[in-house]
Amino acid sequence: LDILDDMAAKYPNLITTRAIVSDTIQTHEGRPQWWVRVSDNPNVDEDEPEVLYTALHHAREPNSLSQMIFYLWYLLENYETDPQVKYILDNAELYFIPCVNPDGYIYNETTNPDGYGYWRKNRRDNDDGTFGVDLNRNYGYQWGFSNSGSSPNSVSETYRGPAPFSEPETRMVRDFCLQHEFVLAFNYHTF
Repeated sequence: LDILDDMAAKYPNLITTRAIVSDTIQTHEGRPQWWVRVSDNPNVDEDEPEVLYTALHHAREPNSLSQMIFYLWYLLENYETDPQVKYILDNAELYFIPCVNPDGYIYNETTNPDGYGYWRKNRRDNDDGTFGVDLNRNYGYQWGFSNSGSSPNSVSETYRGPAPFSEPETRMVRDFCLQHEFVLAFNYHTF
């Protein structure tokens, strides 16, 4: 969050200040998701093509967040000198949600402050002694279609949850998408 604030302070003509994704929904542990918009006129909806970038669906993939931060810096620092970057920002509105899963991310940071936290899912109490839903498998499109890509078992690392969009994190992303007309979506993952 400090990095996003630093970007907005240094490049106010290219990036918005961070804002919460939803005024009405928070994660199971009461955290918001944050977003920023990058464009040549970031505080105005110019009716340009919109692109969504998300990271950290899986809590144990912090490098997805790092990659996004590096990409954001690249866009901001090279707007004036790189014709390709200038073209993109002059002709599109790029939206970034750097941390889809703040509860899982903070859980790993808290339980493993020196790194190597391997918690993957969010922090939903499944009421059966297990915790978490794999947010990347909780979206509505063909939810539960096949048990080969997701699992109905709450102990599984790919547990899809009890219903499509059962998780506040995926509902926030869904609702954010419904407020926009994204032509592309990029989901950062790492191993």
